[in-house]
Amino acid sequence: MNNFFNVFSRTLGFFFAILLFFLIIIGISTYTNSQSNVGFNLVKGNEESNNTIFILELNGPIIENNSSFNELVGFNFISPIKTQNKLEEIQLIDPKILIVSINTPGGTVSASNELYNSFLTFKKKSNASIIFHTSEVLASGGYWSALSGEKIYASYGSIIGSIGVKGPDWFYFNKPKLISSGFLGQTIEVENEIEVYSTNAGKSKDLFNSFRKPTNEELDHLSKMVQKINSDFIQLVSKNRKLEKQIIKDQIGGLIFNSFQAKNNFLIDDEMSLNELLNLIIKENKFQDFKVYKNYKQKDFLFDKLISINFMKNRDIEDNYIDICNRMKMNIVSILSYSSIGC
Repeated sequence: MNNFFNVFSRTLGFFFAILLFFLIIIGISTYTNSQSNVGFNLVKGNEESNNTIFILELNGPIIENNSSFNELVGFNFISPIKTQNKLEEIQLIDPKILIVSINTPGGTVSASNELYNSFLTFKKKSNASIIFHTSEVLASGGYWSALSGEKIYASYGSIIGSIGVKGPDWFYFNKPKLISSGFLGQTIEVENEIEVYSTNAGKSKDLFNSFRKPTNEELDHLSKMVQKINSDFIQLVSKNRKLEKQIIKDQIGGLIFNSFQAKNNFLIDDEMSLNELLNLIIKENKFQDFKVYKNYKQKDFLFDKLISINFMKNRDIEDNYIDICNRMKMNIVSILSYSSIGC
């Protein structure tokens, strides 16, 4: 009987080893093929039609982050470089209309402007019309990017606006006494018993030092940096939406609006769902036949899961997210709120 169980267990183990081997091979093959696939599916219409409409979905804060780590663990971010790569792939199918379905609270100024320029470059190279649509939120750097399109639409109840720029945070702890980290996070007690020494060379090299007050000169310098970028933002809105600069500055500013208010303030062209917009485009362009492509979200392939299970720990994910939040807080950003991305 013991021999039987020994033979049975060895046979069963061998069987599972072979099965696991083939599953890994299939997973690797599927993963590799997914990386080389152009990344879109036909969702509607006639495959033989020359009237191509492409729907590009973009979700999350706009920040340059080339690592595939975030995609693997489910973080949604809009990377200008990755978006540019997608646009180059889309260009190969020669669409007549590109609908950018975007939901974002904004992002860093540099990344938002880079995304804006990527769409302008695509427009010049492809001669396609670019139309933006949001179903949830299009604010700050997201709205900046959407100004590259010919028109902007929003679903009922969407949040649009926040035309403004935020500089880096400077937290100052007045007379710190005790700094401790616990289950609920870091706490700081203040009085006047901690002295902090740092070695720096160059005026204001210790900018954002939490243990000293900013000087008036430093605050003025940072304010001018932010004001200059905000002025560029207002200029961009004024040019693309045909609005007076003073109206944008005094009446619209950094406020957010629902879709109805945004339309009345000429921040969007109309209020409608993505499906309604698609039907409007087909009607306005008098397409007798058409085909609609859409980028698909990458699935959780077996090889991805094997990597995530064996090599990624919760602490690694947390550290990665904290790093991104810190980059946002210490950058000049055009974003609705850090809390909107969980920072």
